[in-house]
Amino acid sequence: MTRTLVPWLPLLAALSSGCAPAPAPAVPAADEGAAKAASAALTALSHRKFDVHGCAASEARVVPEAEARAGSPQGERCVILVARRSDQTWLVAVRSSLSSSSFGAQALVTVLPQAEGVGAIEYTR
Repeated sequence: MTRTLVPWLPLLAALSSGCAPAPAPAVPAADEGAAKAASAALTALSHRKFDVHGCAASEARVVPEAEARAGSPQGERCVILVARRSDQTWLVAVRSSLSSSSFGAQALVTVLPQAEGVGAIEYTR
């Protein structure tokens, strides 16, 4: 019996690997939406002469709304915090780096639900 199975082992191994469960998605939908919202916010801010140099939408952190509204302390790196609000809009807090021309200023950007545009921008220090 062992002799007759030996030629079929490579075929059986190849077929069994095809029956494995599908891999998990690389990026969860919430993180993808947050990255799109962060990208929309950065685009809007760059059109308003807010220095977004060194800011990357892919580095945005998803946080509760209160934490996003509070923002982050000034520092050497740009920080992006994103929160999903109860009305399905996104609140994106962008803190520019101290070395940027915005000197560590912070912008609170309200991004529309599907990240199709910006509803409002508030600036703070």
